[in-house]
Amino acid sequence: MNIPLSRLIDGIIATMRSDVIPHVADPYARGQAVGVIDLLNNIAPRVEWAQAPLARLVQAKRDLLAEIAALAPGVAAPPAADAALDSADDLLAAKGRLDAAIGDAIALIWPRRHEAAFGRAAALVQAHLHDEMAAELKMTRKPLFAEIASGGEGAKS
Repeated sequence: MNIPLSRLIDGIIATMRSDVIPHVADPYARGQAVGVIDLLNNIAPRVEWAQAPLARLVQAKRDLLAEIAALAPGVAAPPAADAALDSADDLLAAKGRLDAAIGDAIALIWPRRHEAAFGRAAALVQAHLHDEMAAELKMTRKPLFAEIASGGEGAKS
């Protein structure tokens, strides 16, 4: 969920056109693949990432930066809150800025992680990254490895 959804859809369409359709011999199956491209082209401008999880993630990153700034001298407090985060793209941009600030904080914290306050700050960053990954995994469906490997239908989920 780190890139704009429209970019992800454009990548799927490009892959369908360059890697899938040229290798599909059956005319009906080719037509279905082109139909998927048509569907993606029409749905892309109408959808975006869910804003609520993004807003929670942005707030969690702001809270993390505030906590580690209070613990570790030299770590900058979070940047001022963005005035209007009206879309998923706005939230993704804010998330990117906060991720950069967290990266800067890690660069200051890591060399001094053996000092008590910096160690607590490093632990907060680690917990945040763990929680972020756990939340991402909860939203990610299990891959269809058997179906992908066989090129046919495997177990339905």
